[in-house]
Amino acid sequence: MSYIIFSDMGHVWKTYKQSDPLPQGFNGIRNPPTALESLLKMHLQFTHLSLHVYAKIFVVKSFLNTLSKNFLHHQSWAGYWEPLVQCMLPAWRDGYYRARIESVRVFTKQSVELLLVPEKGWPTHKSGQHLALTLNINGRLVTRVFTIASSAEQLEAQNTLRLLIRTQDKGALTAHLSKLTRGEWVNISKPQGTFLLPRTEQPVVMLAGGSGITPFIAMLHSIPKGDTRPITLLYYAKKNAHWLNTELAQLQVSLPGFEYRLLERDKDGDAVKALSPYTGKKWLVCGPEGLHKQVAQLAEQTNTPLASEHFSATPRVDLSTERAEFTVTYNGKQFMIDNQHTLLAHLKAKQQEVNAGCGMGICHQCKCVKKRGVVRDTRTGELSDNTEQLIQLCVSQVVSDVELVK
Repeated sequence: MSYIIFSDMGHVWKTYKQSDPLPQGFNGIRNPPTALESLLKMHLQFTHLSLHVYAKIFVVKSFLNTLSKNFLHHQSWAGYWEPLVQCMLPAWRDGYYRARIESVRVFTKQSVELLLVPEKGWPTHKSGQHLALTLNINGRLVTRVFTIASSAEQLEAQNTLRLLIRTQDKGALTAHLSKLTRGEWVNISKPQGTFLLPRTEQPVVMLAGGSGITPFIAMLHSIPKGDTRPITLLYYAKKNAHWLNTELAQLQVSLPGFEYRLLERDKDGDAVKALSPYTGKKWLVCGPEGLHKQVAQLAEQTNTPLASEHFSATPRVDLSTERAEFTVTYNGKQFMIDNQHTLLAHLKAKQQEVNAGCGMGICHQCKCVKKRGVVRDTRTGELSDNTEQLIQLCVSQVVSDVELVK
């Protein structure tokens, strides 16, 4: 047996036999290096060089971004050059990934299926995760978050991501989805979320409410054909409003351990009644917040393991012009602010670190992620959704409690 001793990231090294005493210093080469030893040394030297290169790139990038913020009123140096880059790469934006529209299909009333081809470099998702979809609508970037309704295996085989989205006639983003055409480019985020199919042989029960079927359809497609693990899907929706009936029937054939039930609250009772026979099994729930609360209470009472992802209910919204106060959570810190000034003005007054430019909604430098809550656009009076989206602090006033992340 031999010992290989490296020092200074591989620039000085020696090899010693097990019987040899190890010296205090590392001077010279005692034995000719073997092929493995030479390879290890080359790898460490390359790593050392790479670290130096990355460090220099980081310093240069930080300097350029600081220059851009202070003198060009852009959040990043790359962002300053967006218009020029977009002449060659449509929809290219710093900090975003691009995706090309492969197809748009209205598959039920007020429901759209989008197939997207992500650009190379997009991190492969795990079934159950979601992404943020951003569209340029009348010169304004609008972002909403949707669960990916296809598996990583389908992405590899077909090179497409599937989104199944319930549309709203007056929705800031969803109302425009059916107008998208094949070949257009949109922006997407990296995949996010930890709502995943557990790696266990324990029986799993999935409870879906409405469009909450989307993470489960992705999970089911990720399971190899012929897998016998016991999985039950309880799917609640209004009468004749269940999605993907044919697809679920096909999955039941290819997965011997999978069974599903299409349920209606008026006919079949609530979730407590549906889940009661399955206590002690692993529960996964995706649906409205009311459904989640009901199931969480039952899970606690029966000591049943539960993982969930739920949609927030619409909070209390005050549309009056009279002064009212709300709670704002910004990067984990909570403040009480009123509805008489913009979020940007309030955060500056609270001495919070915020990015700002024109202060008039033109430069988009004060963009921030609203995780939940409703804000009003001071220019148009338009109200946001309660879902996660990008907003501009300088033209947003609160009309409910909100949570923001820089």
